Amino acid sequence: MIVQERPIPIRIQKNEVLLRRLPKNHITRAAIESELARRWSGHRGEQAVDFSLSKLPESDYLIFHGMRLTNGQFYFQIDTLILTAYFALILEVKNYVGTLYFDPVLNQLIQTNLQGEEKGYANPVEQARQQQQELKKWLEKRNVFLPIEYLIIISKPSTIIKTASGHEQILENVLHVQYLLSRMDKINSTYKKEILSTKELKKLSRILLKEHTPETFDILPFYKIPLTEIQTGVQCDHCSSNLPMKRHYGTWYCLNCQTKNKNAHIQAINDYFLLTNDAPISNEQLRKFLQLTSANIAYKLLKTMNLSCKGTCRDRVYFPRYAKPN
Repeated sequence: MIVQERPIPIRIQKNEVLLRRLPKNHITRAAIESELARRWSGHRGEQAVDFSLSKLPESDYLIFHGMRLTNGQFYFQIDTLILTAYFALILEVKNYVGTLYFDPVLNQLIQTNLQGEEKGYANPVEQARQQQQELKKWLEKRNVFLPIEYLIIISKPSTIIKTASGHEQILENVLHVQYLLSRMDKINSTYKKEILSTKELKKLSRILLKEHTPETFDILPFYKIPLTEIQTGVQCDHCSSNLPMKRHYGTWYCLNCQTKNKNAHIQAINDYFLLTNDAPISNEQLRKFLQLTSANIAYKLLKTMNLSCKGTCRDRVYFPRYAKPN
């Protein structure tokens, strides 16, 4: 059973918003587009694993995607965590193409892409081992003593996996996604002793969800882009025109394609929160971002989104809820 769905990563969401609201000739566009493509590739690789996991019997497995936990000082993140009454399994998913060489001497992963270019990465086996150790400490603090296994899943079947002769054991936990279920069958056959009852599993599931802390990412400082360079206004999701939509008799009207949308402001307000790292917004800031002149209309728009707020009258600010447009 999927307990926590795999969300679209916050970095993808924020990169997409930023690209929509940057001028076409902005100096950072190429870097943002490259980063966005890389992160979408990784997310699609994780979705390939999700398809395989969907074939598991729901009653036997609790699946948590994108878990981010802390043991106090630092956070650790797990692509996919699978819990059973007998063991826990960490899946570290990689969506690399070409050839992967696991260097046993330098403890490094070297990718040779389809163009013959080499690129080095931290060894994902070591990364998964660290996650295993951190999860072990996290569980033991809560008096849970489950055995923990880990696997490195290569999501593209065409990717070639290599290492030096005589060091094949370092690939013991590295496999293509199509072999995941058969490997899980093997792991299942290893652990026969039930560690957690159904009640204890449910309790642990609740604790995991409660202590999961989604990643934050302040995108404008990261790319050194001031808010003043962001294009304001309500954008038309039908034609993606650079012209902001105009509000007319309670609806938004696109000057480019004549589309009308009563709720187009919702996406714009969500954009503001994503770009400002969830900074609260005032009525005045909203008017500036939506290119409105009426404080009363701005107040009504904020009120209809049912956002939490703080302060009174002119000092009132509103906090994000990320409502979905109709």
